[in-house]
Amino acid sequence: MTNIKAIAGLLAVAVALVGVVALGAAQASASSATIVITYTKTCTGPVCDGTTGDGGTLHMDVTGYRPTGDAAQLTLTEKIDGEDISLTAELNGHVSPAGFIVLNGRVTKGPFTGAQVHQRSTLTGVDGNTTSWDGELQLMPASA
Repeated sequence: MTNIKAIAGLLAVAVALVGVVALGAAQASASSATIVITYTKTCTGPVCDGTTGDGGTLHMDVTGYRPTGDAAQLTLTEKIDGEDISLTAELNGHVSPAGFIVLNGRVTKGPFTGAQVHQRSTLTGVDGNTTSWDGELQLMPASA
């Protein structure tokens, strides 16, 4: 009878431990999920300003631009100040002659420091030296 009680006690502890581990895994995966921020922006020269889907602001300073055939490589610093998320990221990527920009980088300042960033912008208009863009930024927290 003592062996049955011991086994039942160990089984109860194992079930409780599995429950705690499963709960922790669910919380970790929820907190490391990709965060998507939509935006619209207008660019004049090396500066872009816009709004995010949650009513926040976006500001970009192009810090490097190098033509490469039909496309161009660029580097930039981007700052987002939203109701839920504020961050600064350093990004680099390509401007396509097809009218889109693809950027990748990392968050350098804010609660998501170290997180990967992937961003795609699509050209929606040109007015003289001013361009308009719609896009989506994907923030992949460092624990993802």
